[in-house]
Amino acid sequence: MNSSTDTAVKDAVAAWKIYRTWKPQRIIELLHAIADQLDGAKEHLVPVAMAETHLPQARLEGEVGRASGQFRLMAQAVADSTYLEIVIDKENLALTPPRPELRSMTMPLGVVGIFGASNFPFAFGVAGGDTASALAAGCAVVIKINPGHPEVSTMVGELMVRAANSVGAPKGLISIISGLEAGMELVKHKDLRAVAFTGSTHGGRALFDAINAREIPIPFYGELGGLNPMFVTQSAINARAKAIAEGFLASITLGAGQFCTKPGFLIAVGASALNKELSLLVAAASPQKMLNQRTQGLHDSIRDEMLSVQGMKLVASSKSDAVDASVTVMTISAQDFLKNKEGAMREVFGPTAVVIDCASKEELIAIARSFSGTLASGIHGEENDSTLPAELLSILEDISGRIVWNQWPTGLAVTWAMHHGGPYPASTNPLFTSVGARALLRFRRPIVYQNFPDVLLPAPLHSDSPELKSARIDGKR
Repeated sequence: MNSSTDTAVKDAVAAWKIYRTWKPQRIIELLHAIADQLDGAKEHLVPVAMAETHLPQARLEGEVGRASGQFRLMAQAVADSTYLEIVIDKENLALTPPRPELRSMTMPLGVVGIFGASNFPFAFGVAGGDTASALAAGCAVVIKINPGHPEVSTMVGELMVRAANSVGAPKGLISIISGLEAGMELVKHKDLRAVAFTGSTHGGRALFDAINAREIPIPFYGELGGLNPMFVTQSAINARAKAIAEGFLASITLGAGQFCTKPGFLIAVGASALNKELSLLVAAASPQKMLNQRTQGLHDSIRDEMLSVQGMKLVASSKSDAVDASVTVMTISAQDFLKNKEGAMREVFGPTAVVIDCASKEELIAIARSFSGTLASGIHGEENDSTLPAELLSILEDISGRIVWNQWPTGLAVTWAMHHGGPYPASTNPLFTSVGARALLRFRRPIVYQNFPDVLLPAPLHSDSPELKSARIDGKR
């Protein structure tokens, strides 16, 4: 095993044994210290990230704020204490069978391995939501940096370590490693207790399979992307076809289409009006600068393969140049899509999308049923819309982590209510979110103490603990 990986994990284990004893206020101080370091280093981090990713300054400055905001939200979640999920059943010997004293809460898993994304060097990178939620949960982290932005990732890792040192955190609580081999060794390490990953289905599946091949499998929280189908009713087309086309184009070009929430498919009964508007808008669109040449090459090859699918037609493509990707929208009938689903139903990481033209509500429903797990889906319709198929929403509930009405799925709020996940292949565990306050629940597990005296219990379970204000006691809040 690579000595740096082994050392990082062993140091993290030693650090966690100390960190797990920290009171919530000390964890909150750590989370705020990291957020302050990120904000304070923005002017140094952003130029490096711009050079490594081709992302614009305004986008990256906003992303630093999003990253620091995630740490502050996690601090609020720790202060709230509901994540402890305290439940107490008092002893009752009169029951049949008699009930002993039972006190349960969640506890941190241990050392978490984190794999950051290529398209968000800050918000989903070394200091991304997975790191913030794992630290908030009371875990140590070993972070494998993404090869798409190694320099800025190293800078962020170093500033997080400085923040940890400033509040007296044990050595090894936060560490970074790099390289494909080191990443695979990390997920196989016997002392690792969970893995969080944001990236492609192919890469995530490789890690998932490696983890399941371990002698002792561990949780793998993979956020793998989505096709994110958006459905448009006939009433909505009649009322605002141009506005819907404009919104769709803005969504598929946001961040050059390099969002896991990009709407890859727009589905409508009678889509000709949408295609007419899109043909004009796309033709006038600007070429898109992607993260790097490898990402653009992959985008172009998948786009060209999809254009060769039987029945697929080009709606419009923007001008391209030697270094940037063209914006492309294509269209296909529902019948041809269902006949050629393997080639037509593909996720394209970049500014390319497909409009599926249905001849009837029945075809639209058949298309909806053809999609599997996705991060998000949505409907554009009118209030009291008689052209909205009754069963469409229930189908989308079955496949989606988030459903959007008259908006677009790109742009993900970091809040208490947010769920960023969904049935596979959107994520490997649809029960948990990778964004929002509840993300820390991925890295805690329940434990029950039976018949213990207060003095031996964790502090939150003591009879006079302030955390009991959010507890369920004898079945009641």
